[in-house]
Amino acid sequence: MKSISEILGGMQMLLGLSFDLQAGFEEYLTEEQRTFLSMLQVIEEHLPSFHHTTARTGRPAYDDMPFLRAFLAKAFFRILTIEDLRKRLRSDPNLRMICGFIKVPSLASFSRRFTMFSMNASIGNSLENLVSSYYAGRIVGHISRDSTAIAAREKPCNKKSDIAVPRTQKYHRGRPRKGESRLEKRIPVIKQQAHVLPQEALKALPTGCSWGCKKNSQGNLSYWKGYKLHLDITDAGIPVSFVVTGANVHDSQAAILCNVS
Repeated sequence: MKSISEILGGMQMLLGLSFDLQAGFEEYLTEEQRTFLSMLQVIEEHLPSFHHTTARTGRPAYDDMPFLRAFLAKAFFRILTIEDLRKRLRSDPNLRMICGFIKVPSLASFSRRFTMFSMNASIGNSLENLVSSYYAGRIVGHISRDSTAIAAREKPCNKKSDIAVPRTQKYHRGRPRKGESRLEKRIPVIKQQAHVLPQEALKALPTGCSWGCKKNSQGNLSYWKGYKLHLDITDAGIPVSFVVTGANVHDSQAAILCNVS
């Protein structure tokens, strides 16, 4: 399967050096589609290659690159479900051509490939290679750290009532009275992380689907079921590091700094 750069290079050889990108597509190429094409030209140089064992019988397997481009298109165009992605590919010939599909595969084929991509760690490592090559020899002045909620329809590992803000039990000032029992304060996760390596602290964070809550702009608690994406972004809007945890993980627990002595 050819990359986007090789496809556009072939179009340039066929149509001339000053060719119009619109000439290679059937319908009008929107600004979002042009931006997505430019993004693929940068990303595909660092994407991993997948190898599948071909069966002697049956239909030949689909290439992985069209599915991977569709996986990126789902996030770029903010398409919520795989079914909506298939409908978009069937109705949008430009996006179908950009992804490299001649015929849109079934929903089960998309589900299997997307599951394989989500479990493949080499895709996440491609971000590290891309950022390392771009920021080689440069200094990042500021890092903006934030998280965003990812809703999911999986079975959570906790209950919604478990994440409710507990009421703090009030005690009298001073030492406990005779016969009075007080709960021992648990060591905060941030203090526990100070005594281990950052890699070990990241592995200890819960990554399963769970209930989470946070205060919205009105000061009210909003709940969701799923995951949380923690991002470190530069001034130019380029993500330099990320981690996906359960929705019940506080933002401070993913902000792990390595103290260099």
